[in-house]
Amino acid sequence: MPLSLGLEDTHVLITGGAGLIGGAVVRAFLSEGAHVSSVDIAHADVASDDEEEEPESEYSGPGTLHEYYGDVADEASLARAWRRAVAENGPVGCCVALAGLDLSVLPRRGADADHDDAGGGGGGGGGGIVDVSVAQFRRTLDVNVVGTFLTARQWLRGIRDAESSWDYLENACLVLVGSESGWFGERGYPDYAAAKSAVQGGLLKSLAADAPRVYEKARVNAVAPGPVDTVRFRQECADNPDQLWLDAQATTGLGKPVPVEAVARSILFLASDNFSSHVHGQVLNVDSGKQGKVLWPKEDIVDYRSSPSQSQASEED
Repeated sequence: MPLSLGLEDTHVLITGGAGLIGGAVVRAFLSEGAHVSSVDIAHADVASDDEEEEPESEYSGPGTLHEYYGDVADEASLARAWRRAVAENGPVGCCVALAGLDLSVLPRRGADADHDDAGGGGGGGGGGIVDVSVAQFRRTLDVNVVGTFLTARQWLRGIRDAESSWDYLENACLVLVGSESGWFGERGYPDYAAAKSAVQGGLLKSLAADAPRVYEKARVNAVAPGPVDTVRFRQECADNPDQLWLDAQATTGLGKPVPVEAVARSILFLASDNFSSHVHGQVLNVDSGKQGKVLWPKEDIVDYRSSPSQSQASEED
């Protein structure tokens, strides 16, 4: 039984490879000798499929890296990036659908906004779903759900079209990226939570039913990270002394946030036929044992119960 991951020479396409977590995933696959195609809107755009010049990459490893501009929410843009990746590196065996709008780029709302408005003291009744615009809600779902669907469809169509390569196509898998927010919700970010719930729920199960009908070895799984030790998370903890306790200590068994590298290693595990050949249709929670959310920090509930509206309601009762 092989004890290595067996990812050498596998063509791995990663959407969102230019981000913080995406960069860690790219480095992880390169370290295993994979041929990595990173697709991201942050990569330099090119004029045509015939463009030969490619920017130098900061990453290194035994594998090879090619970077392509591509917008997962734009069907034509994603298809163009995919064609270039296949032309230069061959059929895509493994795909990591990581691109999306996450909490590091979405505007601060909910508990974050409350803390800012209160001058660092927490509490407050603003923010939440009442302040989310329809345009923002639709935009988040368009990128995070439709973009993931387009990526998954492109991968599965590519597997189907590469039938002549099936004899040597290893690690044929798709790894979706969900979130703890998809299980427990996220006050102030209903768009993000709804999108992640859709990805790691109905979309994953539907893909798991379809993929083996295209290619018997094709697998689809997801990781659901959180709370991840990102730059945004550290800034929130610096702004609010209670944030670390609320998100990563009071509600997780391990009592600490998840390193970015831990998410990358979990994706490697799911990508490997040697390690995960019979893991299919599953969500791997990489969340330090997350059990839920603290919905009412002490100062919030005190402020809420002492508000005029609640005092009046108590008198009427």
